[in-house]
Amino acid sequence: LRIWQQNLNTSMVTQESLLNYPITKHWDVIIIQEPYINFLQNTKANHRWHVLYLTQHYTHPQKHSYTITLVNANLDTNIWNQITFPSSDIVILQISSEISKFTIFNIYNNGGYQDTLIKLDI
Repeated sequence: LRIWQQNLNTSMVTQESLLNYPITKHWDVIIIQEPYINFLQNTKANHRWHVLYLTQHYTHPQKHSYTITLVNANLDTNIWNQITFPSSDIVILQISSEISKFTIFNIYNNGGYQDTLIKLDI
């Protein structure tokens, strides 16, 4: 499993560049902090990726989404799923195989407050 992580500082240009970079076709998961989000509350992606937003992305639009996770469209959708979590700073992806199951936490922690760490301690 190949995972790439990057903070995009909400830059549309940086996000488009990342998505169109040739090596991305070899990545299975892209973990993004501070993604570009447009006025419709959507991010930029292409046909190669399934976008996982925060669980509360559309139900609590007043909270800004600081993380998204992109799952390669070539990865079998029967082996992964998003885990619901009540936070505007965490996206959780679980991937299963015949012999194991593992969980990827995409966490945004700005350092100025401890809300995310407190929610993880539940």
